[in-house]
Amino acid sequence: MVGTKQLNRTYQPINSYGVIGDCHSTVLISPDGSVDWGCLPDFDSSAIFCRLLDVERGGYFQLSPTAETIPGSQRYLRGSNVLQTRFASTEGEIVLTDFMPVETLSAWPYRGLNNNTWTREDGSCHCLVRIVECTHGELPVTMTLKVTPSYAAAPSEITLVPDRGAYISGEQNVALAIIGSHLLPSFSMHVTDDAEDTHHSIVANVTLSEGERLLFVVGMGRTARAARRLVEEELHERNFDAELARTLHCWRTWISQCSYTGPYVDWVQRSALVLKMMTYAPTGAIVAAPTTSLPEEMGGLRNWDYRYTWLRDATFTLYALNVLGFTDESRAFIRWLRNLAYADGEDLQIMYGIRGERQLPEKTLAHLSGYCGSQPVRIGNDAARQNQMDVFGEVLDCIHLYRRQGGFERYGEQLEGPLWQMMRSLVEHVCAHWQEPDCGIWEVRGELRHFVYSKVMCWVALDRGIRAAEQLGLDADLPRWRMTRDHIRADILINGYDTTIGAFTQSYGDSVLDASNLLLPLVGFIAPDDPRMRSTVDRIMENLTDSHGFVFRYRTGDTDDGLAGSEGTFAICTFWLIDNLAMQGRVVEARALFERLLRYAGRLGLFSEEIDSHNDVALGNYPQAYTHIALINSAYNLRKAEIRMSEHHTDPVIAAIRLQKQQ
Repeated sequence: MVGTKQLNRTYQPINSYGVIGDCHSTVLISPDGSVDWGCLPDFDSSAIFCRLLDVERGGYFQLSPTAETIPGSQRYLRGSNVLQTRFASTEGEIVLTDFMPVETLSAWPYRGLNNNTWTREDGSCHCLVRIVECTHGELPVTMTLKVTPSYAAAPSEITLVPDRGAYISGEQNVALAIIGSHLLPSFSMHVTDDAEDTHHSIVANVTLSEGERLLFVVGMGRTARAARRLVEEELHERNFDAELARTLHCWRTWISQCSYTGPYVDWVQRSALVLKMMTYAPTGAIVAAPTTSLPEEMGGLRNWDYRYTWLRDATFTLYALNVLGFTDESRAFIRWLRNLAYADGEDLQIMYGIRGERQLPEKTLAHLSGYCGSQPVRIGNDAARQNQMDVFGEVLDCIHLYRRQGGFERYGEQLEGPLWQMMRSLVEHVCAHWQEPDCGIWEVRGELRHFVYSKVMCWVALDRGIRAAEQLGLDADLPRWRMTRDHIRADILINGYDTTIGAFTQSYGDSVLDASNLLLPLVGFIAPDDPRMRSTVDRIMENLTDSHGFVFRYRTGDTDDGLAGSEGTFAICTFWLIDNLAMQGRVVEARALFERLLRYAGRLGLFSEEIDSHNDVALGNYPQAYTHIALINSAYNLRKAEIRMSEHHTDPVIAAIRLQKQQ
């Protein structure tokens, strides 16, 4: 598995972290019991824990045995995003249970744009709950809480509250409630006095015997006064045992609706739980990943902030969830999309903040050293200003799928009205602008080009708009739409396929291979067994993979993407290759590659964006929605391919071997 090799004495491997969340934000927890990344109360809040990006300066919240030699082992409680870490030695055993309370995971109430999370439905704050319990023998335990507001850029002041906990005041106000400490005589707490560290830590020590436990709860207050009130009253008044039971029930009830029952069901369900965790309950938006600046190359500068809603990533997420039978998320996202303030396609951005923010200015945090020294650390993302024509096809395809699966009828809604007006304006925009160059799916920061995938998704935009208008009798200029759709297709087949190399290329006029073209049969542009698609797959396998068969999105040395450095293989692109192999009947190859790729997940089944298989490390932001989307789709497509073979009354493996020999 990726992550078993020691990267650095002080940094944990990216995919060694467990992740918990409440559909408002997430935190990352290492196997040694340390919360090393946390933006509370929302995905895009300033980080109060950022040890992940600077092991010396960044804050963290660690609970573990005082003896540092005891390793921890992590697991998720069945069907949930509740994480347990177990520490065992000859002297005793303790279990750390981490969760963020949730009330419901079905039909989130839409609360409108420009909203954020401070209180739950019952008026109490969203929080992180850590329960440490001794299950055998006796062990000394240490808690260290180092809060570093505003990505460790702002000062803070700590105030201890006897028998209650502490609160930290400053630009962000944090409450720590310690529940049960008054029952344990060995408990002690103090504030460190380290002159070299501008942010002091709260340290608590206690020896737990079998059956004894403590609860440590962190919540956020709008003001220092609110944080103090949380410590002194509100957090101590809540029944967190009942909230843990309710949280487990919510996650398990939600995942029980998963309709997938084929092979790799545990992997599929874990991916679905990850994707659900990255939805933002107040608005229905979906983040690409809950982290920023985890590097695509160790020590490199390809470090980006993914805590926003890319329309492309979000629609891919909804496609995967729809495949599994989940539709509430699509309904919430489409409603969020419809309420974005734009009059026509001219105003549609490729990405937004989770409340619909349009301005996401990119800044560098020069005071942070970056993960394993990978700088710069960035917040915000200038890609929000890019023109990427593929996004129109992805949005319209998302609505098309939702309609095709009966989403509107299920909720007593119709496509007609404002939503169709929006769709029609997007189609009209594509008609007017599809011949223009853009930045492409990979958000290159170099010269604008005529990217093949962008053109294909313009074709998808027209195709999905035409289908809706034809099937529902909606108002549209169908003759012009059909003519434009046909024109786009012909243009791509003439200019986007290089007969010399036998492959669809990255952009018009070049011979660069690009893994995004593996999506062409998946969106219905071309049949998977078309000779042009077969040869494209073969060229990608020959020239765009590493020694494990994992796929690069493109070779950074073959094209100018406006950035220095290189990157790892993209897990999502490898899953796209698996999809193509399965659709071509090459099931044995597809399954072998699928299982090989699964071995590069972390121990909890979570994936980052990229893999450096040569050095056995995960790269990029984590957990990555893109990767888990693709895992779900590939498991589903493998299952479909095997069913097709079994319908011919032939063993799937034997049939696949015979088919490949015929080819």
